[in-house]
Amino acid sequence: MKSVLLVDFDNIYAATGEGFTENVAKWLLWLEDGALSRKQKRRKFLAKRVYWNLQHDVHRAAFEAAGFEAFNCRAFAKNKISSGKSSADIVLTMDAIEMALHLKDLEEIIVLTTDSDFVPVVNRIQSPRLRVVTAGKETDPTYELYSQHADGVVHMSALKAACEYERAERKWYRFRSPPPDVPAPRLVQERRSPLMMKVRNAVRDEAESHDPRPQDQHPHLTRAAELVMELGARTPDQPIAREKIIKALSAIPDFSTTPLKGQPAWFGLRNFAVMMLRLRAIEPCIEVRPQKRNGTQVICRVPKKTASAVSQASAEATA
Repeated sequence: MKSVLLVDFDNIYAATGEGFTENVAKWLLWLEDGALSRKQKRRKFLAKRVYWNLQHDVHRAAFEAAGFEAFNCRAFAKNKISSGKSSADIVLTMDAIEMALHLKDLEEIIVLTTDSDFVPVVNRIQSPRLRVVTAGKETDPTYELYSQHADGVVHMSALKAACEYERAERKWYRFRSPPPDVPAPRLVQERRSPLMMKVRNAVRDEAESHDPRPQDQHPHLTRAAELVMELGARTPDQPIAREKIIKALSAIPDFSTTPLKGQPAWFGLRNFAVMMLRLRAIEPCIEVRPQKRNGTQVICRVPKKTASAVSQASAEATA
């Protein structure tokens, strides 16, 4: 699998500790051997880049020895410089978008960060041809958040264990060593604040207040439209990746992307684009745009009434 690895150093180093810098070759081999890849394929990294503040330049030799390009991303505002902040996020974002658009034959981008600010970046660069992998902490909501948006998530306990990774010996009857084991994450349930409960209730009440739709359609299309709107409510006015929509619709028993015995693909609507146009007819807040490169772009527009309800819930919680 042809991949690119972009590391938000300050973020990952804070979550993993010294092992991350002392064993670069080991956790990198863990990724190269196919950890959390599609069908456990080995990776060939077309580019490896690490972004950090000037204070971490002491680790440059270790990363360059592993084939990384290291970028000092110092901030420019004096108040940010004094507080130790950097411009790594914006530099990494620009590189990710540029590589997604222009790097030939690229199949995957790994954005190694647990920073939730990168969710719009993940949504923007995902496409049918490009898989996006991020990172997440089990001790906060970021693992669950990126599980909803990215195609794969490297959790911190697995990355820490990868700092001690050793490739297993190849058996005489195998062409390659077995892929690395990835320990299951120990998830911590997200604590739901009263404010977020009011926001969720406001969104749900708005969805339930819609007028009923005609019943001469596939029995599951209304549910499919609801699932797409639920995805859109998480990142309103942002493109939703095709793979993410397919993953959500897989919860519907009769949904399939390929014809099965007695069951047509796409609810009998020929392809993804036609299905989304039908869902737009059911739910006008779903916006469908044809794209030359990536097929069909889907965006959910938040109704004004919902936005007002969310604002009101926020004001009440603050009071």
